[in-house]
Amino acid sequence: MGETGYFDIVEGQSLPSGMLQYIRLVALCGSDAFLLESIFRNTIWGHLELPVTRSNEELICRVVRDACKFVISASGRRKGLRMEMALKIRIDQIFKDRQLELDVLEYYQERRLKDLCLVGGQGEIIFWE
Repeated sequence: MGETGYFDIVEGQSLPSGMLQYIRLVALCGSDAFLLESIFRNTIWGHLELPVTRSNEELICRVVRDACKFVISASGRRKGLRMEMALKIRIDQIFKDRQLELDVLEYYQERRLKDLCLVGGQGEIIFWE
């Protein structure tokens, strides 16, 4: 995929494969940017299949929802775009619902600690001495 990603969103279907990964990649910033280091170059796309951090997911939801609202308000003046507007409203709802799930998602750090057997049964971090 090049510098710009194009995804066809179809009414009644789930989001296109790779769309969330691409948006997560574009939204990487701050301490999440460690995934851009060369050590991850062969595995980053796999890591991006699942949520990276809460802040990354929050940014994704906010940006997509703001874009949908902008397009809906801008296209509200044109006639004959009911289906297009309905789709944008649906996309907005998908990401609004996702925002409500942020507390229950498992992020990269938790998955990594589990992979290394460094998390106990109650989610506590196990320190080796």
